[in-house]
Amino acid sequence: MSFRLGVDIGGTFTDLVALDETTGRVSRTKSLSTPRHLAKGVLSAILKAGIPLNQAGMFVHGSTIAINALLQLDGAETALITTRGFRDVLEMGRKNRPDMYNLFFKRPPVLVPRERRFEVAERLDAGGAVLSPVDPDEVETLVAALPPTVTALAVCLLHSYTNPDHERLVGSVVRNRRPDLYLSLSSDISRERQEYERTSTAVLNAYVGPKVSSYLVDLRADLTSRGLGETMFITQSNGGMMTIDMAVEQPLRTMESGPAAGVIGTAYICDQLGISNAIAFDMGGTSAKACVIEEGLPEMASEFYFGGRVTGLPVQGSFLEIIEVGAGGGSIAYADATGGLRVGPQSAGSEPGPICYGLGGTEPTVTDANLLVGKIDGKYFLGGEMILDSASAERALDVLGQEFGQSASEVANGIIRIANSMMSNAIRAVTVEKGRDPRDFTLVAYGGAGSLHAVAIAAELQIPTVLIPAGASTFAAFGMLTADVSHDVAHTMLARLDKVDGAELAENFATLEQEALKFLVLHGGVGSGPVRYIRKLDLRYLGQFHPLTLQVPADEQPAEIAGRISRLFHSAHLVRFGHNAPREPVEITAMRVTIVSEVPKPEALSIESPEKKLVGSTRRVLFESGEWVDCAVYYRDQLKEGEIVLGPAIIQETTTALPLRAGDSAQVLRGGHVKIRIGSTGDAS
Repeated sequence: MSFRLGVDIGGTFTDLVALDETTGRVSRTKSLSTPRHLAKGVLSAILKAGIPLNQAGMFVHGSTIAINALLQLDGAETALITTRGFRDVLEMGRKNRPDMYNLFFKRPPVLVPRERRFEVAERLDAGGAVLSPVDPDEVETLVAALPPTVTALAVCLLHSYTNPDHERLVGSVVRNRRPDLYLSLSSDISRERQEYERTSTAVLNAYVGPKVSSYLVDLRADLTSRGLGETMFITQSNGGMMTIDMAVEQPLRTMESGPAAGVIGTAYICDQLGISNAIAFDMGGTSAKACVIEEGLPEMASEFYFGGRVTGLPVQGSFLEIIEVGAGGGSIAYADATGGLRVGPQSAGSEPGPICYGLGGTEPTVTDANLLVGKIDGKYFLGGEMILDSASAERALDVLGQEFGQSASEVANGIIRIANSMMSNAIRAVTVEKGRDPRDFTLVAYGGAGSLHAVAIAAELQIPTVLIPAGASTFAAFGMLTADVSHDVAHTMLARLDKVDGAELAENFATLEQEALKFLVLHGGVGSGPVRYIRKLDLRYLGQFHPLTLQVPADEQPAEIAGRISRLFHSAHLVRFGHNAPREPVEITAMRVTIVSEVPKPEALSIESPEKKLVGSTRRVLFESGEWVDCAVYYRDQLKEGEIVLGPAIIQETTTALPLRAGDSAQVLRGGHVKIRIGSTGDAS
């Protein structure tokens, strides 16, 4: 017997999904997260699942260490070495004011203060030719003077994306002089132009490096001592997996680890069910995320802003285009300074958690609100393992409601409607704001709170169909088991598309593919499955600043490739921005290659049946319309394939619930997934 294990650490719960590769049976486990000692939560979930690690053929983990280090600003004390004259690039940034009407605008934090930024007298020209060589003695003197408290060092030299030799020489001196330092060379992480963005990427990688690497190395050692083989992977921000060695070298790639896994799981389920266009919607304990899947492919981005595009820190790389808002089950509701009701972004997390958990929480949350309006069964939470304290939640909501002249249930309903509106805006950001009609998509909702809010959100956005995957509350952990090992490489290339030789372009792509393969082989990322490559180009109209990234057709002949890509770009520009200029020249700004080492996918899945049969009942639920309705309760594990449930009803799971309004209908699909037809759209009533 062999299992695949997927473990995802969320803000409130740590989720484990075990797939028996022999039978296809899937079992799921939830355990409270332990934010002060994350590995403890992982081990707790493994012990609770009762699966011996020596029977795990694969262990895939979603790490939150990198994102937490940045959120809490408690990463490593980092220094930076750069070219003379460019010491302050990191602090100057782009010197723009994206949110020009915000009177309280603050620039993002500078992770490396000026006293820890150092210069070396070297210089390359824009083509990578040496103008002034590196003096190793100068570098050695500089490194020797670094404070002993510095534990990480980033190196970003001017134009090193075209020629990494100078950075590698600096790195060699650093390793000889201070082997204890975590070293981050910009040319190892990003071979793209734009000095500020590349410097920021190298610094962020160094800043989170010591924490991520020590956590992963220690966790691997602990799990190995308990019987796990050398089959541990980490999900990364592009939706693929990486080995521990890859993650130790480039930890910044794990920043969106958990959310990316949910998107990949959505693409896998949609492929099984024949759904081409979907919106992956993940609502957990601290936030909600949305990502579009078109023609079976998740939307990708070549940059990411930690903290948001307006005030965030830029990161170069390959990322799933995930929009996030601070609305989750643990999001705290409060009255703001103007007397308005607000929800989030502050979250109660798992410590102390929502008031109803009885773990010390004192501020009402979205979960408390859902409990009070009847959408959550307080006696069946986690299948009855955890009894929720509805009385304490009601008292806190009553106090909050008094500030607005409302009852506890009225303010609870208001909290839910505000959270729904926030999450609807996230979905609009990935659809309407990018020229897409959300009505053309299926909303795939998961996460611990996703199904609680999915129907109301779909109604507000006029999305006709919702899909709730089997095991929705642990779906990100399941998605990890459907990912492939992958690695991205990108090189800057500035050339007019109509002047590019197709054969030369193909040769350059082949060079990038060899570079990607070499990295994957070096870090143990190539398994027994087939290896394939995805080619992409960053394109823009000549004179524009921001490019669009398009996939290059694999079957295109070199002589015809420029014309085909040009037509694809004009079409994509029209969809994205509402206009195009077919007579204007198109410029290439970067070449990208993704290598994918395929992992066998689970084919037939079966859901673990409950040990005891549960008798259905009725429950009064307050819907967003403000009306209390008696709802029939159905237990999802006992519904058979093809069975239809008509609203008003509650489909109850051990870890979440699905409320249906009058007029909504739900049908159980193969694999235990539930498809909902929205009865009325345009509002959430």
